[in-house]
Amino acid sequence: MRFAAVSDTHDNLTAVRELIEALKREKLDFVVHAGDVIAPFSLKEFEKLGVKLYVAFGNNDGERKILTEIANRNGWEIGDVVEFPGGVVYHGTDSRILEILKKLDTLVVFGHTHEVLKSENLLNPGEVCGYLTGRRTYAIIEDGEISIVEL
Repeated sequence: MRFAAVSDTHDNLTAVRELIEALKREKLDFVVHAGDVIAPFSLKEFEKLGVKLYVAFGNNDGERKILTEIANRNGWEIGDVVEFPGGVVYHGTDSRILEILKKLDTLVVFGHTHEVLKSENLLNPGEVCGYLTGRRTYAIIEDGEISIVEL
């Protein structure tokens, strides 16, 4: 199984489009987005990948109804906490929920802090937008091995 984990795209269309082009070359089974897509027009960019998307709502995501409609139309999963093959994705806004999820015997992908973190069963792929850290990162996970990639 090979998939990508991304987070905090924050409507940076230049970065999202570069991400999509990079991910197209990766031969992925699916993509996990740990929230803060923000607007529907950003989420629609992921339709170009042609793979299933698992999306956790972030604290800045607006228009949840339209985001959900886009996800449903594409057969994607979207919600506050979403299970995907091999793990669960949550934005990470509430540290208490993150601590509960951390107790699961599975990979927990989260975002919110914009900082890359690989620890035990936790993965924060960083931020695609590059707004807070100046780095635009995502992760590729293949058979449990995690690689952080910089755009």
